[in-house]
Amino acid sequence: MRGTAAILVVLLLLSGIDLCAGRIWLGPGELWDVLRQGPRAEMWVLVWDLRLPRILTALGTGAAFGLAGAICQSLFRNPLAAPELLGVTAGASLGAVALVLAGLQGLAISAGAAGGAVVVTGLLLAMAGFSGAITRLILTGVGLSLSTGALTGLLLARAGDRLAGDAMLWLTGSLNASGWLQAGLIWAALVPLSLGAGAGARALDRMELGHDLAQGLGIAVHLMRPALLALAAALVAAAVAVVGPVGFVGLMAGPIARAAARRTGPNLATAALAGALIMVVADLLVVLSAPLALMPVGIFTGLLGAPWLIWLIWRAPSERTA
Repeated sequence: MRGTAAILVVLLLLSGIDLCAGRIWLGPGELWDVLRQGPRAEMWVLVWDLRLPRILTALGTGAAFGLAGAICQSLFRNPLAAPELLGVTAGASLGAVALVLAGLQGLAISAGAAGGAVVVTGLLLAMAGFSGAITRLILTGVGLSLSTGALTGLLLARAGDRLAGDAMLWLTGSLNASGWLQAGLIWAALVPLSLGAGAGARALDRMELGHDLAQGLGIAVHLMRPALLALAAALVAAAVAVVGPVGFVGLMAGPIARAAARRTGPNLATAALAGALIMVVADLLVVLSAPLALMPVGIFTGLLGAPWLIWLIWRAPSERTA
């Protein structure tokens, strides 16, 4: 509990700093005056219409990625099992890029991303089997990811320079266009999906012990595994539809949550907080690095996540031989 509380405190602190940061810095007293005065305040539009929805979007998408990562790592019993392993992120990217190259914008892109994710999830469950083994699920997900990635590359290669540039920018993952619509969309999806994850937390914890032991403890593995897999896919789809395929958040959130909670089993609430914290840190780095020309947040999650992945891979052999 102390580790979870520490993550929450740091998250609130950095969210407040992120709300103050930018081309025009606000002190804590100035921020409080703006929030207290409401629309009468001089900086109300800056805080309420630009910065606050961006931060809420970062919190919601980070929590969704973190939850999905923790679920995948528990299902596959592997700390390297990122949500991208399912192929859902690649499917969402293909759906969104197809509509970007068709000249569509706004909610149509989000709908395309969500549709691509749903199609790939359906293919994954159909091809791997609803009660498929972990290895079969992983290999099927990798195959779907490579296939949809190749199709995305083909579309980009045949597109014009302007549309291809727009699509590549979306593929990096960005919070720069986030408004109240995007914040509302991710939170409207996150709340019911989080409740579903909470309902499946006990089964997920038992399933980490192995298929046979989980069944002996009364868990219907053949039903819970595809349900939890679909839940993780829905979380990824919701986040990618809003901000694009931001990488490494799900990979980092699960292990951070386990370390903070000091337990071996999944801790979904802490993983959601850890994912939100990673996104806020990345957004703060975006604002601090170039306040006049905001870069995609996916660049900074990649800079944070790549060393983490290398460390996990380097640590794994020593843990197996310990």
